[in-house]
Amino acid sequence: MKLPNPFRSHLFGGLTDQAVVSFGNFALSLVLAHQLSRQDYGVFSVALSFILFLNLLHQAFITYPLSVRGASADTCRFQYLLTLAILLTPIFALAVLPVLGAALLSVGRLDLLPLASFALVMWQLQEVIRRGMLARTRYRWTIAIDTLRYLGALGAVVAIASWVTISDVFLVLTAASFVSIVAAAPVLRFRFAAARAGLSREIAIHRELGTPVFLANLLLAFSTQWLLWLLAWIKGPAAAALLAALATVAAIASPLIFGAENVIVPEIARSRDKLTFADLCVLLWRRGGVCLLLAAPLILVLMAFPLQVLQGFYGRSSPYVSHPIDLQILAWAYATYLVSAILGAALRGYGAREGIFRMQLYPALFGVVGGTWLTWRYGVSGACTGALCAGLLRAAVGVHYVRELRRVTPCASTKLAVAS
Repeated sequence: MKLPNPFRSHLFGGLTDQAVVSFGNFALSLVLAHQLSRQDYGVFSVALSFILFLNLLHQAFITYPLSVRGASADTCRFQYLLTLAILLTPIFALAVLPVLGAALLSVGRLDLLPLASFALVMWQLQEVIRRGMLARTRYRWTIAIDTLRYLGALGAVVAIASWVTISDVFLVLTAASFVSIVAAAPVLRFRFAAARAGLSREIAIHRELGTPVFLANLLLAFSTQWLLWLLAWIKGPAAAALLAALATVAAIASPLIFGAENVIVPEIARSRDKLTFADLCVLLWRRGGVCLLLAAPLILVLMAFPLQVLQGFYGRSSPYVSHPIDLQILAWAYATYLVSAILGAALRGYGAREGIFRMQLYPALFGVVGGTWLTWRYGVSGACTGALCAGLLRAAVGVHYVRELRRVTPCASTKLAVAS
């Protein structure tokens, strides 16, 4: 069988961009794990996990509609949609600010709220521009602005690593997002007057499009981030720091997880009216097969040499190297996340609300019940096991609902009739 060639599709550009993003986040986490105390690293991990959670909700209501609607829009319409997403972002940030405040209060660092809030808003504005460019397949510009944002932030933190604090990190993240937005502005066109005029109408459209994804992303947090939050509240920030350190290493294949979704969703959205179910399966195999082949060596290394990998990243004397078996469990969990991301991208491309929702509902119910018990009883090891079980369940549900797409895809004879 001839293997798919990623250089002949948009997948290579999408994965390259996501590699920049994930490497920047990965390396930044490693630097902070070395330079911050375990207590401070735990506080930062909890704060960052809530920012990432709020970014997921922003993605549902703001960038997901932009990706789906903007992928097939003409240039003028896309400019309108991009401007609309920019206007909606600070409104959304104000709405979720109490959630971030409560998270910081729970770990005794409410003083970080102003800096964390600025970092959140600028990050989300930069993500709007990034997702817009991905939807239009402008990968070179996307890679350029993400290099400024993520590698620029990494370089700045490395430069001040000997005296860096949590506040410094949030300042750096804010500045890096701002610089990347300014760098992208000259190649973008905005339609602020039209977007302001249609704001109230578009809020309703975004709410309708984004609600299923919002519910799915909200539920996702209760099968992933929930376990980190629970550890922090039960065992303290130091336990959360340990889980975050393990997850940082296990997430080494995350460029493939997020990159596949970034490419597959707009690609399916552009062509779903013409795809038969067989075409869809071929597309998922070509995109997903490449991702799985690339991820396999990384996951196998983590499985075969967990202790050596942890020692290589954190040093032999680090407290983060004492759980090699838990790293193996998390490596399998992230393998299930990759499969789920590929399946979920197909459902999102078709706007399959029930499938999107239920892919997260059942793992979330398990996370709240089974994951909570495992974490309460076994600490970090229980949290890792809970993450793996939730990931397996999510992938199984995803397979079922992707098979259900057969009902909404045109049959081969219909496609042939339309072509003739």
